[in-house]
Amino acid sequence: MKLIKAVRGTKDIFGDEAEKYIYVSDMAQRIFGDYGYTYIKTPVFEETDLFRRGVGEGTDIVEKEMYTFLDKGDRSLTLRPENTASVVRSYLENAIYAKEDISKFYYNGSMFRYERPQAGRQREFNQIGIEILGDPSPIADAEVIEVGYFLLSTLGIVDLEVKINSVGGAATRERYRANLLSFLNPHREELCEDCRNRMDNNPLRVLDCKNETCKGIVEKAPSIIDALDEEERAHYEAVKKYLTLFNIKYTEDSRLVRGLDYYSSTVFEIVTNKLGAQGAVLGGGRYDNLLKQLGDKDIPAVGFAAGVERIMMLLDSFQPEKYYVYVAWLGEKALDEAVKISRILRNAGCKTAIDYREKGIKSHMKKADKLGVKYCIILGEEEISKNTLVFKNFENRTQEELTLTEILAKIGKC
Repeated sequence: MKLIKAVRGTKDIFGDEAEKYIYVSDMAQRIFGDYGYTYIKTPVFEETDLFRRGVGEGTDIVEKEMYTFLDKGDRSLTLRPENTASVVRSYLENAIYAKEDISKFYYNGSMFRYERPQAGRQREFNQIGIEILGDPSPIADAEVIEVGYFLLSTLGIVDLEVKINSVGGAATRERYRANLLSFLNPHREELCEDCRNRMDNNPLRVLDCKNETCKGIVEKAPSIIDALDEEERAHYEAVKKYLTLFNIKYTEDSRLVRGLDYYSSTVFEIVTNKLGAQGAVLGGGRYDNLLKQLGDKDIPAVGFAAGVERIMMLLDSFQPEKYYVYVAWLGEKALDEAVKISRILRNAGCKTAIDYREKGIKSHMKKADKLGVKYCIILGEEEISKNTLVFKNFENRTQEELTLTEILAKIGKC
């Protein structure tokens, strides 16, 4: 019988990798909560038009990467390729804007894009992210960047660089589009096929191309910063001021535009040199026009998203949480007592391991050593008759005979 395997582009997460996943998710939840963000969970699939209108017809995501299908009601549905559009849909549909002036959400869940699988980039991947809706202040932009940087730093990730830019509003981008096309047209045949198509649909996306030839050409392209109007420039300068107040070092990158059409004004990425050419760990920006596109509401918004698997790749110093105590039992009569002791230890907050299969002391010690426990409790018929336990300290390789009460006092807080 042929073994059924995971679909290409999907990946099981278990063992130490699962510990990493839980660690990143829990840390993100704690930090986002500390900043006042509340959890939002959106459906894993949405109407296809949500992403066509929200993400943009000319983006690679919509044109090439979406998992779209017809359901039994002949409706076109899409597995979410990103979550910002879904959060905005929920915000508008549930009229959350009428209940509070500023909303701060965070999310964690699976996204789906049909692209070439590679390290840290699968077709089903997990993203964490935050969104602020209703706040036009440049301080909100700076806070979102600070939250992302603080999360990555708290996780122990080093060699991070914050890159920022402003892509202005619709009028600014239209002016810049003309200037950019004037620059790109003489180089059209030198650009990759994707970028030639982008020139017709969304020339700013050429700036985002990872092709080395295209990158070399756009190095001399005009800067969009020069096209900003007075209000947009003031917002951008304020974002930089508050980043400095938040003690966040940054680099200005006039070629940074991000890959989604809904961005306006501030855009940013946090990158590392440890992931090769695709070095972005976290990215986002302001998307003041998206709520107008999806619900005819003039409501400002800003946020970021980060790939959990890419973060996991950077946790060099991560050590999975190990069992604290292993309970070894010898003889059938000791099993019931060992089960009771394990329950008492767990109620006391100790991560406790026990093997219910009967085995000798050497096998028990081998298992305890493999689990990396700090302490081992051993009991057999003799210990039961004396109402004592053998308490073995794996760190200093000592052992003594104690009561359970004495052991709990000795262990202290697990």
